Amino acid sequence: MQKATYLICFFLYVTLCSSDCNKKTTTPDPIPEVINYQPDASGSEWNYATTGTNGGAAVNSSYKLTATSRDSVANAKTYKVFTNSVGPNEYYNKSGNDYYRITAFPGLGQFLEVLHLKDNTAIGSSWTDTKNVTVSGIPVTVVSTFTIAEKGIDHVVNGVTFKNVIKVNVSLALTAFGSPVPLDPSSSIQYFYANKIGMINNKVIIKIPLGSIDVNTETKLGSYTIK
Repeated sequence: MQKATYLICFFLYVTLCSSDCNKKTTTPDPIPEVINYQPDASGSEWNYATTGTNGGAAVNSSYKLTATSRDSVANAKTYKVFTNSVGPNEYYNKSGNDYYRITAFPGLGQFLEVLHLKDNTAIGSSWTDTKNVTVSGIPVTVVSTFTIAEKGIDHVVNGVTFKNVIKVNVSLALTAFGSPVPLDPSSSIQYFYANKIGMINNKVIIKIPLGSIDVNTETKLGSYTIK
């Protein structure tokens, strides 16, 4: 009887040990990184400084964007309302991988909706946006072509290195009274967006000899708080 008890105990030991040894070690799936190039949580703040020249005059200004808890509906999309410390409110929407904004463009006196970023678009891919505006009483058609120039890069602003940055180049084509309005070849617009932060840098060079327009400015992100 005692021998039988030993045999049963030995059998149980071997069985349990075998079962435990055959268990496979599993690791949890990695948590996917949050992709959001325009946070909009209420209370988030971005402080920007713009320098350069406009028409030969020096530009040196600063402003703060603040995300509010308010929403606004436009063009069948719900926009988060942002206050601008030196101008009218701005409006931001993220629809899937597409980022829209509505802002009042200086000198035009009107709000325009722009699809300014697509975070899942391949490098080199482009999309266009066409707007009809009035400049000094003259109707002008503006075709903006947005191109993903770089993705996943590091970009330094005010000594801070931002990771996972997307660079967007914007080219303009203007038409007035059915005729093209020539831009100086040096004209260019660049935007830099950092994941989980938003726009960190903007460079604008627009020279239109016929309209005596000569803008060369850069906007940089300073301090910020993301809620």
